[in-house]
Amino acid sequence: MSSKVKSPVRLAIIGCGGISKNHGGGILANAGKVKCVALCDISEENLKARSEQLGGVAAQFSDWKKMLAEMGSQIDAVIVCLPHHLHAAAILDAVAAGKHILCEKPMCINLEEAGRIVEAVRNSGITYMSGHNQLFMASVQEARRLIEAGEIGPVRWIRSQDSFLAGGGKSDPFKGKWRASLRFQGGGELIDTGYHPTYRLLYLANSPVVGVRASMSRFQQSIEGEDTACVQVRFASGAIGEVFTSWAMPQAHGSHPIHVTGAKGQIFGSYKEISILHLGEKQPQTRALGGGDTFIPQMAHFAECLIEGKRPIHGPEEGREVLEVILKAARDADGWQQHAPLKV
Repeated sequence: MSSKVKSPVRLAIIGCGGISKNHGGGILANAGKVKCVALCDISEENLKARSEQLGGVAAQFSDWKKMLAEMGSQIDAVIVCLPHHLHAAAILDAVAAGKHILCEKPMCINLEEAGRIVEAVRNSGITYMSGHNQLFMASVQEARRLIEAGEIGPVRWIRSQDSFLAGGGKSDPFKGKWRASLRFQGGGELIDTGYHPTYRLLYLANSPVVGVRASMSRFQQSIEGEDTACVQVRFASGAIGEVFTSWAMPQAHGSHPIHVTGAKGQIFGSYKEISILHLGEKQPQTRALGGGDTFIPQMAHFAECLIEGKRPIHGPEEGREVLEVILKAARDADGWQQHAPLKV
């Protein structure tokens, strides 16, 4: 168990562009439990935008090492929202400084980095939470509950997907940006948006992975990596799983972000509803669920873990497990680039 933190938890954001706005919303919605005391980014524009969103954050830095050194006792935890290739360095520096961590996905971009992070966290006594915000989708939590209650019997097949046309098909959203580069991104779409359906799949299967196969392609986006991936996963339980994820096409009509089939029926859901179809029934029972912005309950959970000294829903071990599946998928699909034109 990690050491407890007094409420409100004092947070610093490392990387104030893009996704940090969502974390900022989570902070504002949990005022009283958390507060932002420092910001770090090399962009003055990003610092200004995040400071304004959070009501004016006076302590601003362009170097996280300097921030950690100068604000030491004034920071309890950091939120890492950097480009992927910088995650490991920021995490390890924060661990060395004794700060708790909430890190955006992916945890890092290779298993050597992941191993160092897992070991450092274990030896430090700090809390590391993987920023797997879609675990807080109401449908994911309800599906997990129903599976564990035996509602559909032993699980046989799971599908998890996240598919959309990035840029709406009207622009070239990645050209010239860090996500277009294998060096900075660590891969293509699968290690980015595809991280979400991958960790959802593993969470619902709740069983060790024993095999990974994959196919990839690049249909639309100007990036070095894939913009579409289909991954097949075998679990020790005997269940088989599938991840489909893409920046090149919308979600297939009639499909669902999650779909689980068991020996006695099936469960499928969107972001705010869940359906159950038992074996022999012709029509599913569908229930509307609550929920909304998943960054709000994610931030609440992170704060509670620090204040109460409990383990988060996904720590560094789960972050490493998801990354390992993605990297195995990329290796299995090696050579797909020969059949996809490079658009950079």
